[in-house]
Amino acid sequence: MQKVLGIISLIIGLGLVYFFNNSHTLGEKPIPPIGKLLNPFTGAWQNSEKSTDYSDFKLTSELIKEEVTIVFDDRMVPHIYAKNLQDAMFAQGYVEAYHRLFQMDLSTRSPDGKLAEILGPNLLEYDKKQRRLGLGFAADNALKGWDNFPEELKNVDAYTAGVNHFISNLAPKDYPIEYKLLDFKPSSWTNRHSALLLKAMTQTLAGYENDIEMSNALRVLGKEDFNLIYPDRNPKDIPIAEGPYNYAKERTDSFKGAITSLNLPSIQRPRSPDGIGSNNWAVSGSKSATGLPMLANDPHLGLSLPSVWYEIAITTPEFSAQGVTLLGMPGIMIGFNENIAWGETNVGHDVSDYYTVKWTDKSKTSYMLDGQQKKADLKIEKILVKGEKVVFDTVRYTVWGPVVDDETNLALRWIAHDAAPTPEFMAFVNGMQCDNYDDYLKSTAAFYAPAQNFIYADNKNEIGIRINGSLPIKKYMQGVTITDGSSSKNGWSGFIPRDANPQERNPERGYVSSANQYSANEDYPYYYNGNFEPYRGRIVNKYLADKKVVDLTYMKAMQNSTYSMLAEEALAVMLPRLNGEVAMHAYAKELAKWDFHYDASSVAAVLFDRWFSTFHEMLWDEVYTQNKKVALPEPDYWVTVNMMESMNTSKFYDVASTSKVESLDDLINQSFRIVMGLDRLTLSESKDAQILHLTRLPAFSEMELALGGTKYSLNAMQQKFGPSWRMIVLLGKTPEAYGTYPGGQSGNPASPFYKNRISTWAKGEYDKLVLARKSSEISTSLFTIHINHEK
Repeated sequence: MQKVLGIISLIIGLGLVYFFNNSHTLGEKPIPPIGKLLNPFTGAWQNSEKSTDYSDFKLTSELIKEEVTIVFDDRMVPHIYAKNLQDAMFAQGYVEAYHRLFQMDLSTRSPDGKLAEILGPNLLEYDKKQRRLGLGFAADNALKGWDNFPEELKNVDAYTAGVNHFISNLAPKDYPIEYKLLDFKPSSWTNRHSALLLKAMTQTLAGYENDIEMSNALRVLGKEDFNLIYPDRNPKDIPIAEGPYNYAKERTDSFKGAITSLNLPSIQRPRSPDGIGSNNWAVSGSKSATGLPMLANDPHLGLSLPSVWYEIAITTPEFSAQGVTLLGMPGIMIGFNENIAWGETNVGHDVSDYYTVKWTDKSKTSYMLDGQQKKADLKIEKILVKGEKVVFDTVRYTVWGPVVDDETNLALRWIAHDAAPTPEFMAFVNGMQCDNYDDYLKSTAAFYAPAQNFIYADNKNEIGIRINGSLPIKKYMQGVTITDGSSSKNGWSGFIPRDANPQERNPERGYVSSANQYSANEDYPYYYNGNFEPYRGRIVNKYLADKKVVDLTYMKAMQNSTYSMLAEEALAVMLPRLNGEVAMHAYAKELAKWDFHYDASSVAAVLFDRWFSTFHEMLWDEVYTQNKKVALPEPDYWVTVNMMESMNTSKFYDVASTSKVESLDDLINQSFRIVMGLDRLTLSESKDAQILHLTRLPAFSEMELALGGTKYSLNAMQQKFGPSWRMIVLLGKTPEAYGTYPGGQSGNPASPFYKNRISTWAKGEYDKLVLARKSSEISTSLFTIHINHEK
């Protein structure tokens, strides 16, 4: 009997050991291996970190040539001191992995369609869509292009070696806590991972298209109504570059290959999310309080913990630069050195077009092109799913690109799939070393995609901006709707020459700027379409034009401004049209007194948003009621405002579902009556701003932030999107720079440097960024890493 009990106890014990040391699922939610997680020697306890835990240490590697010193200042910013560029890139890779390894890992799994492998079956459909978009295919093509530049590629090789030096020396007890929670191990970094990150950036910033929805709209509404509801451009817009242009205007023949006869369902595809955008501007010495240029940049992205950006400083005998990096790629993306400052905003041109595919057989292995049958390339995707069987999916590749959806038979022509004909990975490596504008233009010309508005200022009193990246040459309206893929003549006609991209240098007005608005005037030689912000660009121009002399305080106020031009223009029409008791309502009086600023405590901002969105949907009921039957694009707010201002009567003011023929006044008053019945909320209550951890775990996130802003103000804070890095640089003999971002340097949720800078950022305050040419110039340091060549 005792033997039987012993065997039973042993079985139970082994069962418990197995249970607590392996992952399981409860319903659809994965449960981490509790035993491993709570192990005092290798579990979560080992990730605990205090501000007094840091001490100097030494490393050796045969892959560096000379000694490298990395000093972490009191904000945990690494200052790299190397005697050559490649050693500096090795050190950059090391410190980024040191602080953000899990973030880098997850950021490459997303474009590669490998999230289900670690997060389970809930991510399977997302992985399938990513693979059908061809992001892994795009990364592979990128590597083929990179191989054409072996000398330049040595910098990426060095960066990769630095990441792997950290990974290879990482003990399981020191794995970032997310690896322990999800029960997997870090794998080696490759140059392909860097390519994947670049493609993920292209998806986020250049994944815009509305081809299916616009095709449906043109078919449903007819050309006249389509052009009224979805006009080509906003006549109020102030473009980034106003010309004149060096090239003669291309012929603008209408594109003949558009498809509008199909009624297609919208494909659920990961695209550029709403809210993506940025601001930047530079003022010349003639307009600056210092007598030399000043530059500001604040990219608006999805906010996350760890933070999107990683702050770093890099010094070699040739240069000293500081700023923020795109994790996974060498160089400094937004920053400054001793002589210049630079930054970027998103361009927004449509560089992804869908083409119909006419299959010749049910198996969909051949399709028609130029009257001939052409074989499709079939790629079998093997998708690993945590806790489940392997899933296989077949992706068909055509001359246009991958067939994203088998039901609609649409293939995607996307600039992300191209192998760049230039060493695109060197743009930020070379750019951070420049000391004049001609050199900067040449050094950054290799940048391929996603196209960005590269802004520049230097201490020689030069300012400039260039739309930088490859932009396709299209006929008028090409790519607005789905395109007939049976003729190769319907493809892009090449790419705009780089020196013909819109750009400005030292304009007479004394400033350059961009905020995701149109790139150029209507007389620009090349047609383009895309997604362009209608208000922030005008606000920047208004603020800079109205101010004769700009100083640091004014630049900070601009970046933190919550003023809405949309609200001011809309209310100028809507409030005077309220009548009777509606006009006397407390909400109407509150809106009449409002200063159009989206401050966190504002009730009027919420009232306006509710009123205007209700009115907007009533106005365009022809679109919103059809949306239940067919996928249509939502009309832009600026179209509604412009229509109210210019058209006192219109058939669209009539609500189709009522017997009455409504007027503009009717819609304005009816929509306000709906708002009258809603509770009062402050903007922060309505917005519920939050910064989520990459795994969406609330314990690792920052919730319920009381923040103002709207996507139409310069402080473009939404619930989960907003200013991810604010930087201001005053050029001079020694640059004076300031920066802030919502997070911290460390990716470890248990670190005091994980989210220590959120409060500074949320209050609109800045840290001073001191460019230390020598390590002795760093006043306070936390610890130092010495890396020596291993003989």
